[in-house]
Amino acid sequence: MSLPSDIAAELRNILGPGGFLDAEEDLRSFAYDLFATHRPDAVALPATVDEASAVMRLCNQRHVPVYPRGSGTSLAGSPVPVMGGLVLCSSRMNKVLEVSVTDRLARVQAGCVTGDLQKAAAEKGLMYPPNPTSCLYSTIGGNVATNAGGASGAKYGVTRDYLLGLTAVLPGGEIVRMGNRCQKDVTGFDLPRLLCGSEGLLAFIAEVTVKLIPMPESIRTALAYFSDVTEAGSVVADIVGHRILPCTLELMDGVFLRTVAEVYGVPCPEGAGAALLIEVDGPDMVLEGQMKTIEGICKKHNATGMEFAASEEEREILWKARRGGTAALVRKADRLVTLDYAVPISLLPQALKLMEKLAGEHKCNVVTIAHAADGNLHPMVLYSPGKPEEDAAYEAFCDASTRAILELGGTISGEHGIGLEKKQYMPMQLGDEQMRIMRGICRLFDPYGIMNPGKLER
Repeated sequence: MSLPSDIAAELRNILGPGGFLDAEEDLRSFAYDLFATHRPDAVALPATVDEASAVMRLCNQRHVPVYPRGSGTSLAGSPVPVMGGLVLCSSRMNKVLEVSVTDRLARVQAGCVTGDLQKAAAEKGLMYPPNPTSCLYSTIGGNVATNAGGASGAKYGVTRDYLLGLTAVLPGGEIVRMGNRCQKDVTGFDLPRLLCGSEGLLAFIAEVTVKLIPMPESIRTALAYFSDVTEAGSVVADIVGHRILPCTLELMDGVFLRTVAEVYGVPCPEGAGAALLIEVDGPDMVLEGQMKTIEGICKKHNATGMEFAASEEEREILWKARRGGTAALVRKADRLVTLDYAVPISLLPQALKLMEKLAGEHKCNVVTIAHAADGNLHPMVLYSPGKPEEDAAYEAFCDASTRAILELGGTISGEHGIGLEKKQYMPMQLGDEQMRIMRGICRLFDPYGIMNPGKLER
């Protein structure tokens, strides 16, 4: 399929050279995320808010499906154009517009890479804490659309906690500036946060204003090994119970550790069934005592070994296992699907044990990591699509694990979003009334249903 020739011609006129793509080789680059692939009919790359507005207005008038997109790092199929139509990509709107030390904020275009914002803030002694694993590639617009979290979420919060305002382009082409530069504001409904996590169903996010905070004085890093994930999971509640809130508390199971060791040559102690990567930040005089307490807690829970970073170089070595793990796993299977559950922290050991049990029952190859301090676990399924027994095992595990998490009082998505992956389970968690309200909001913003169709049943 392709767009009608008159629509394509008008889009070329709006966007100028390089702003409109419909060649087959170009479309392939915008057809996928890390979960699914569907070919769009065309791609629009606006360079300004006004161009995005004109594109949206035309698509709304002609009822062309519009799929907002950042850099395509989604893990749930959120930006994938399942009904063809037009991908509206923010990649040319990628600037850091302002970093204000006095107002403790930054203004960025939606296509700004998260890591670029973090670097610009750090140059002025400030920090943008939301830190998704994809931060070197993901965009701020995509982070807002999915309310992205990351390893530092337990201490510092997620994207919505730093969102002061945004500029959105509505389906009819209206440009709406929501929120402002104020650190506090309770005037009217909180529309920026309504769009935060809306996954492209309501509007195209063009510009974002975020809160920044001072950089911490110091950071301390440790890596602790355990015989199994349940023991490692029990450490988490104990650390939090001692009124210590790490900025990082990453859990990795034994298969994850051994795969990284095999692919990258990173040392892994024999018999390690799990590890916790632990970081605390703040004043030096506080961190020394906190790290001693954490060491004692780990030993109480039968840690089989601990390593401590004495320099930034040693810190990077300890981080290598966590950062390189997913890439290492991709080499071991035809497909890797990362699930995204969250449970109350007290139930994390039980949830981890459940994942192991269900993987065994369904004969499914599952590796688990977790942002443990906020109960966010990521079972990763490795399998070969097209092999009937492996397809069946994958589907059975995903269904059983999702239902089990809901029975625990957890959520089907802690940070990745719903997209295509979880849309059939969303009514199970939210119920009829919440789903009715969400559909009503979608109809209010988007009466013709052009925004990201195929994701939320309307």
